[in-house]
Amino acid sequence: MRSILPIVVTLSLGLSVLTTSCTKQASTSRAPNAPLQSPVALELQRGPAPALPNPMLVTDSVHGGAFETCYQGFRPSGNVEKDLGQMTSMCGPPNAMKPVTPVIQGMQSQREAIARFTFRGEMGRCYRIFSASERGVQDMDLAMLDPDKNVVGHDTNEDSFPMLNPDGPFCLTRPGIYTVLVSVEKGSGRYALQVWGF
Repeated sequence: MRSILPIVVTLSLGLSVLTTSCTKQASTSRAPNAPLQSPVALELQRGPAPALPNPMLVTDSVHGGAFETCYQGFRPSGNVEKDLGQMTSMCGPPNAMKPVTPVIQGMQSQREAIARFTFRGEMGRCYRIFSASERGVQDMDLAMLDPDKNVVGHDTNEDSFPMLNPDGPFCLTRPGIYTVLVSVEKGSGRYALQVWGF
């Protein structure tokens, strides 16, 4: 399995336009009249990735209950927009969560570089990352890094719709720019993800 860990890259805050090389890989979308959301930036990692640190650092979390059971009826169709919408509707509003970022879409194969998305996290707020991919993706992994590039969440389940965290949201004890890493471990195809919070 490819390991997910970034090289340190400085990203400008409030970046609204992605570089030319990145626009071919991912895009963001927002429904008409939807409230403005946290800006998202994408950068593709270059070169081989070192192994994840072990043990991983973790943030405070809210676990179990409806957070863990909300997606038990989820059945992926292979349509990324429909599947992401189904998952977020099942686990978002019932747990008082709202979208924090636009829907982020990309395409990746197991031979391609890890994608990096950033968003501004606020101290005291709790977040969860939902994702879905096409049937051509047999395994997709997500990881999240804090502002110091420490791993604070990592999915290693062999599925095409990882969620961070699977048993509940992570609640931040510090503000700053957090990074979501996307790695297609097996197969290739489109994917979509979105950060929700309360």
